[in-house]
Amino acid sequence: MKKVILAVAVLISSISHASENAKSFFDEYTKLGSNFDVKVASLYANDAKIHSYRVYPHGTERQMEITGEQWKVLVQRVMPLAKMKNDKSTFKNIAIKPEGNGYKIKAHRYSEKKCYTDKGYYMLLKRTEKGQLEIVEEYMETQPQSDC
Repeated sequence: MKKVILAVAVLISSISHASENAKSFFDEYTKLGSNFDVKVASLYANDAKIHSYRVYPHGTERQMEITGEQWKVLVQRVMPLAKMKNDKSTFKNIAIKPEGNGYKIKAHRYSEKKCYTDKGYYMLLKRTEKGQLEIVEEYMETQPQSDC
C-alpha cells in the first residue's frame, strides 16, 4: 500500500512539474505578445494549425485556417501595426491540462482594443524531438466590431 501511495505521489509531482513548464511557456507567450515582440512567432511549429472563427454583426460566419509557417510571416508583418494601435490581448481563467505528449491550454482571451472576451480560446503544445514545447494548434474567436 505504501508503494502505491508513493507511486501516486511521484506521478502527481511529475504532472505538476510538467504543468509548470507549460505555464512558464504560456507566461512567455503572453509576455512576448504584450511587448509586441516578433519573437512570439518562434514559439509556433511550422506545421501548426492556426484557426480563427469570426461572426459579423449581420450574421455571416467566417472560418480561417493557416499554418504556423504562414502565421510566422503574418506576425512579422502585422506586429508593428498592432503596437501602433496598442492591440493586445490579456488572458484569464487559464486552465492547463496534459493531453497526449503535450498540453492543452484554455483561457478567456480579452481584446483590449475591441473590449470583448473570446471564451473559446485554446492552444495545444507538444514537445519537439529536443524536448522543447511549441504551439502546434491555436484557436481564437474574433469579431470585427468594437464593444468599447
